[in-house]
Amino acid sequence: MKTGNFYGIGLGPGDPELLTLKALRTIQRADCIFIPRSDTKEDSLALEIVTGYIQGKTVREQIYPMTKDKSVLNAAWVRAAKEIHTEVAAGHEVVYLTLGDPMTFSTYIYLLRHLGELLPSDTIHTIPGITSYNAAASAANYPLLTGDEKMAVIPVPANTENLRPILEMFDTVVMMKVAKKLDEIIQLLEEMNLLENALFASYIGQKNAYLTADILPLKGTGKGYMSVLIVRRGRKEDSLQK
Repeated sequence: MKTGNFYGIGLGPGDPELLTLKALRTIQRADCIFIPRSDTKEDSLALEIVTGYIQGKTVREQIYPMTKDKSVLNAAWVRAAKEIHTEVAAGHEVVYLTLGDPMTFSTYIYLLRHLGELLPSDTIHTIPGITSYNAAASAANYPLLTGDEKMAVIPVPANTENLRPILEMFDTVVMMKVAKKLDEIIQLLEEMNLLENALFASYIGQKNAYLTADILPLKGTGKGYMSVLIVRRGRKEDSLQK
């Protein structure tokens, strides 16, 4: 029996219209669609994004534990990879959906490592998706880079003081996983006179999207979840105005 193919597809930040044409075509011709879901959530955002495109398709949810225990996480990825391998080995065209871009801070990368041990490399395909920070910058008409400028994309460190040299070194800094550190970051930006250069976005591309360049009032609001913060040291006229 001929081996099928596996496609890891980036869905973008949440807006179904931000799917690429290649992603959409691949989803529509798939035999089986795998959708990841956290064991702490009842619904899958990935499923919500593609609902209008997958009528009649075989859809299988894979539940992943929200834990930092590496052995538990690894067991979940191994189990998921084996389930996918079974479908591909049976000759099916198999799709795995993931939010944002599959190769940018995505748990999909861990799945990919295990699939590489089970499937021939020429049967594994990854289709990129729009990142949350690209979507946020476009929504705000906020340039990320021009000319020979440099950009850093980083998860917020436990010690936010470690952001200071990065903000000084790079023209644009994209901070992911803002979460509980938002207040500390705002304080740091205030000290560095960078408040007017910042753009904050949460749930971008989704129904409850929030976008602002006026970040000082965000202190104490707890809006750090599912957020990205962009700081550009370039010309103020390039930044979103209040």
